[in-house]
Amino acid sequence: MGDYAGPRRLLSALSLAVMTVTAASGLALDARAATFKHIAHTSFSLSRSPAGVDYQAMVNKVEADPRVKRVSLDDVVGASSPRSNGRYPLCHDTNLDTKLHPTGFCWSAADDTSAEWVPQGITGSGDADPSGTVGGRRLVAASWHYTDDKFARISIADFSKPSKGIGYHHLLLVQATPDGNFASVENVHADGLMWFGNKLFLATGVRLQVYSLDHIWKTRTDGGNAGKVGLFADGAYARWHGWAMPMIAEYRTAWGAGGSWKSCVSAKGDTPCLNSISLAPDRKSFVTAEYLADKAGGGRVIRWSIDAATGLPAGKAAEAFASPVWHQQGIATDGKAFFVSGDCPGAPPAKDPNNHICIHKASPDSAPHVLTKAPPLTQNLAYWPWTGELWGINERISTKGGKRVVFNIKP
Repeated sequence: MGDYAGPRRLLSALSLAVMTVTAASGLALDARAATFKHIAHTSFSLSRSPAGVDYQAMVNKVEADPRVKRVSLDDVVGASSPRSNGRYPLCHDTNLDTKLHPTGFCWSAADDTSAEWVPQGITGSGDADPSGTVGGRRLVAASWHYTDDKFARISIADFSKPSKGIGYHHLLLVQATPDGNFASVENVHADGLMWFGNKLFLATGVRLQVYSLDHIWKTRTDGGNAGKVGLFADGAYARWHGWAMPMIAEYRTAWGAGGSWKSCVSAKGDTPCLNSISLAPDRKSFVTAEYLADKAGGGRVIRWSIDAATGLPAGKAAEAFASPVWHQQGIATDGKAFFVSGDCPGAPPAKDPNNHICIHKASPDSAPHVLTKAPPLTQNLAYWPWTGELWGINERISTKGGKRVVFNIKP
């Protein structure tokens, strides 16, 4: 989510002392629950379009075109070009508690300072497979959105031997069209990302889009059509990206008539928003969280079941909570407690109000506590049970020196 420079608060047991002081100064306080409490969940659902759109069939039609070359994830990860190079170890201040053994990497200078492409979601091989690796590699995947949500992409980084280099590759997210062509996915903020098996799940507001790593297309980066998206006489293009990945399914918490657009609503009603997503360690469910712009808690955290046969959402919510963390951004769980990125207790620093993010730990029906401060504008989180790592990513735009990191800690 974007920069928010206004006053930020966390309503938790830890902030009770702050409440006494801030109330006297006239700052707004919210009386909603200070605990990470269970709420009713049976009315929440994820469903496919009532119009019966078959994205997989459209993908198959595109792949029948000789201009489309289907490649493997190994082909992408091992490609020498186009490739970007991350920087190891962490190259910016992170605010993370050193007792949690923080490590990670920075993007290339170009991606670190980009004002157009902004990182949001985080996942990786620790989610994808119980072994913590895919193809023998420790991989980290991140989602990005472009200015005005015109484009979205995935980056896959090889963190297997970080001291020897961290290469990563960008894949543009696309959507097959009924005429056998494809276009970029649009109006996608690329909020949260989850890797499960051979699928990537992209949470983006009311929508949960599904992409398959079995369907990756090699695209051209040269010639007069390099900045375009789709099939042209001389080949397939993905706007200067070396690869495109098509959506194979889409779920929403709300549909309009005939599959038309209908917005989600945070903190109330039966159409929750999906602004963060993370796989649960049981590998039978995943959790999502809402971002609530109000200066208050109440954004919902929902656990959804996974259909064992398909590896796709089963449909109905399995559990739900109201979170007291203000402006919550990311969610993850170790199976017992939840980790939430959001505002720190108290007022933000006047010099840099965006440098006011904490990672909170909350057990069900208990008050959360601050686990650690975090990088400015930390977004999504992912917990990898094999290694006990909690991964995170931040979006902060700094076109001069950069402030973006991909990090992990041992909570």
